[in-house]
Amino acid sequence: MSNALRAVALSFHSRPLPESLQLMITCVSEVNRYAWLWNGDEGGPFYGKACGQYAPSMQTALQCFVTYGAEGSVEEKLAPFTKYCSLFAGSQLTLEDYAAALENGTRFLRDGASVGYGQPLATPIVLPERTMLANLKYFHYIYYNFSAAFSFSLLINLAVAAAVVIAAVAKHSRANDKVTRFVRAKLLVPSIFGTAHHGETRTLPFYRVLLPTRGEAVLLAAFLALNVALACYNYPLVSTGFDTKAMFLLKCVANRTGGLGFGLIPLTVLLAGRNNALQWLTGMPFSSMMFFHKWASRTMALHSLAHALLWFVYGIYGQPEPVASMFYDFAYWRWGIYATLACAALLVHSAHSIKARWYEVFVVLHVTLALLFLVACLKHCAEFGWLGWIYLALGIWGSDRALRLWRLFFRFGGYTHGYAHVISAEDHIYKIVVPHVDFSRFRFFPGCYAFLHVQGRRWFWQSHPFTLMRAGEGLEILLKAKEGLTRDLLRALPRDGAKVPLRLALEGPYGHEAPLQTYRNVLVVSSGAGIPGPMSYLQKLTLAPGHVRRFAFVWAVPTEGLLESMHGSLLAAAEHVRAAAATTCFELRIHVTRPRPGAQRPAWVPAEFVVSYGRPRVHEIVRRFCDAADGPIAVTSCANPALDDLVRRYVSEQIARSAHRVDYYDELQVW
Repeated sequence: MSNALRAVALSFHSRPLPESLQLMITCVSEVNRYAWLWNGDEGGPFYGKACGQYAPSMQTALQCFVTYGAEGSVEEKLAPFTKYCSLFAGSQLTLEDYAAALENGTRFLRDGASVGYGQPLATPIVLPERTMLANLKYFHYIYYNFSAAFSFSLLINLAVAAAVVIAAVAKHSRANDKVTRFVRAKLLVPSIFGTAHHGETRTLPFYRVLLPTRGEAVLLAAFLALNVALACYNYPLVSTGFDTKAMFLLKCVANRTGGLGFGLIPLTVLLAGRNNALQWLTGMPFSSMMFFHKWASRTMALHSLAHALLWFVYGIYGQPEPVASMFYDFAYWRWGIYATLACAALLVHSAHSIKARWYEVFVVLHVTLALLFLVACLKHCAEFGWLGWIYLALGIWGSDRALRLWRLFFRFGGYTHGYAHVISAEDHIYKIVVPHVDFSRFRFFPGCYAFLHVQGRRWFWQSHPFTLMRAGEGLEILLKAKEGLTRDLLRALPRDGAKVPLRLALEGPYGHEAPLQTYRNVLVVSSGAGIPGPMSYLQKLTLAPGHVRRFAFVWAVPTEGLLESMHGSLLAAAEHVRAAAATTCFELRIHVTRPRPGAQRPAWVPAEFVVSYGRPRVHEIVRRFCDAADGPIAVTSCANPALDDLVRRYVSEQIARSAHRVDYYDELQVW
C-alpha cells in the first residue's frame, strides 16, 4: 500500500534527483568540456569517457566524485558512481576496478587551473575548486526548481482549499457586528466598482467583459499574488561555463513556471464542471465558479506560455543546435509546441465577446482544444513525470461527464415528450412544458436549474441552462430568445401561441436553494422570464413559511402577455397567501413596465397582487423593506442583468446601515 501511494505521489512531479546523481552529472559535465586525446567517437555517450572508455577522463571524474561527495570511506563514496556508470553507460567495471583506477590516477594528477578547455589532454587533472563549486550550485538550482514547482503547486492548491473551507464556514455564519457589516458591505457583496456585475461592461470599442463582485476580486487578487510570488521567489544567479547568469535564470524560471502550470490544470477542470463539489461546499453560484475557472485557466496559460517561450529563447541563444532540429529530434519538444498552440488558442477564443456571440461554436471548440491540450501535455512530459496532474484532470473531467449522463438518463429519465408555445412574440418569450416528471428521482427545489437538451439534427449536441418551475406533475421553463438554440426554437413556433411538440431531456437539477425560510423578512425581486425561481420560492413559502413573518414579492414584466402566462401560478399563490396570512404578512407587487395604451388591471389578477404601471423604484423598495424589518433579512434576485445589479448595489448599502443581518442571494446565472 505504501509503495502504491509513493508511486502515485511521484507521478505528480519529476523523480527527485539524489545529491549523488547531481554530483555525478556535475563532474561528468565538467570532465566532458576538456579536449581529451581520445580516439573514439568524437561525441560519444555523455557518461562514456567518465565511466571507463578513456582512463584519464575516468580518473578525473573519480577524483571529482570522491572530493565533493558525502562523508564516508572511498568505497562508500564510489558505490553510487559504480551504480550510475552501470545504469547509464552499461559499464561492466566493478567498485574495485574504479577504486584501483582512482588510486593509480592519483599519481599523475595535474592542477586543472592551468589547463585550458581547448588544450589537448592525456593525463587526469584536479578540476578547479571554484569552478566545481559554481557548477554544483548551478545543477542544484536547476533541479531545485523542479521540486520547488511541485511544492509551490501544492501550496497554491492548499491555499485554494483553505479559501473553500473559510467560505463554507462563512456560508453558515449570521454574525452582524460592525466589522462584519463593513467587510460584507464594502469588500464582499458589491460589484467591484459598485455598478455592473451581470451586465456587460465595454472596456474597448470592440471588447466587452463581465466584472466580478468585490469578494470575487479579493479572492482573485490573493490567488494571483500567490502565483506571482511563488513564480518569482528564490532565484540565485550563478554564472558558469555552461550558461551565463541570464541563461541560467531563464532556464530556472522556465522549469518552475512549467511545473506551476501543470499544478493548476486539475483546478481549472474542476471549476468548469457542472457537478462541482466546490459550488456545493461554498454555496457560490455557478457564475462565480465560471469566473474563477476563467482566471485559473488564464493563470495556468500564462505559466505555460512563459515556460514555452523561455525554453524557445534558450533554444535560440543557449543551445548549439538549431531550434528547428530540436523539433524534429525530440518528441517532448514537438508536443510542447502543440500544447502551447492549443493553450494560446484556448486563451484567445475564450474572450467573453467571442463566447457571447458564438456560444455553440465556442463550446465545441473549447472542449476539443482542451482535450488536445491535455493529450499534448501527456506526450510532452512522458519522459519527465508530472503526469499525475494530467491524470487527475482527466479523472475529474470524466467523472463530471459520467455524472451529467446519470442526471440526464437516470434522474430525469432520458428524452421525453414536451411542447413549446409562444408567450409574447413582441418580447421573444416562449414557454417549454414537460407535462410529466418523476419527482421521486428528479428532486426539484426552488431556484434549481437544468440544462435543456432538444432532440434534433441541429441541436442534439447543444445544452443550455434554464431555471425550472414546477407546475402540477410537470415542469415549465420560460425562455427569452437570444442567439443559437433559443432563437431557432422561437422561429419554429407559431406566433399565435399554438403548441408544438418537442422531444427533450433535462440534465439536472443543479444549483442550491437559498434558505429563505430561516429569515424573518424575505424580499424577492424578479423581472421578465426570470420569474420561475422567484415564483417557486413564493409557492414554497406560502405553504411552509418557516420563520418568515414578512414576505415581499416584486415582479417587473414588460407586457401583460407575460403576465397572462403565469395565470395559474398566480391564482394558486394567492390562494396559499390567504391561507398563510394569519402568520405571515405578504406584500405582492407586479410592475408592468411597457403597458399597452389605456391598459387596465387585468380582471383575473387576484386582489393579493398589487399591479402598477412603470418601472419599480428598486432603491426605495429595498430601503423601505429593510427599514421596516424586525429581524434577519434575506433578499434574493433573479432579474435582467441591469435590475439584478441594482438590487445588489442597494442591498450592499443596507448591509452597512441596517441593525439586522442582511443576506443577498443572487439567483441570476450569467457567464
